[in-house]
Amino acid sequence: MNDLYHIKPKTIHLWHVLLTDFISEEQTLFNFLSEDEAARALRFQLPLHRQRYIITRGLLRKLLSLYVSTSPDKIAFIYGQKGKPYLENNSLNLQFNLSHSDERAVYGFTLHHEIGIDIQKTTSFFNEAVAKRFFSASEIAELLALPIQERVQGFYQIWTRKEAVIKAIGGSVFSSFTDFSVSLTEENEPVKVILPQGECYFYVKSISVQNSDNYQAAFSACTSLEVIVKQL
Repeated sequence: MNDLYHIKPKTIHLWHVLLTDFISEEQTLFNFLSEDEAARALRFQLPLHRQRYIITRGLLRKLLSLYVSTSPDKIAFIYGQKGKPYLENNSLNLQFNLSHSDERAVYGFTLHHEIGIDIQKTTSFFNEAVAKRFFSASEIAELLALPIQERVQGFYQIWTRKEAVIKAIGGSVFSSFTDFSVSLTEENEPVKVILPQGECYFYVKSISVQNSDNYQAAFSACTSLEVIVKQL
């Protein structure tokens, strides 16, 4: 295996992707997709949304193929109850997650440990009602304690951290979003989550999105991981 795709224990490979760099490869990436993925791609009404889905999903298959040494179109997935994808044949116990927003995507790969990842393009404002609906009381208090000019970034930092935890658990953004709290100040914080099987902790870390100040991103894992950043 190429050392570029060899993951050492307790590390996570984070791949940053500018989707527009792969527009010329759209047809090739489409050919990597499974029948159900291709059908889903064709259901998108807007060409831009269809293109981004094809590129994002095709690149996931391409990257996975390099880690497990198989053809991208041979990658097979199984899905958790909330739709989180896993490799069907996974002797390496390779865990992965991805997220995309607007023109950017980020992919995470590690061994053995559940991970979640989220990226969001920021806007010039945030809806305080959304924060009050989905954030915990401590998160809202911490957000509103920020200077007004810093609250937008603070909102997206909390949002991406919480979404990363939810995705690591295998849930969706609208499940148990207020049942745990993240911080704006901790760099690699352990977040306590109560699951049906008991109490556990997920470590959360914000990600610097390369060559862009208009995005916030974060990842979460059930253990603290060393970050190795890569770029396609």
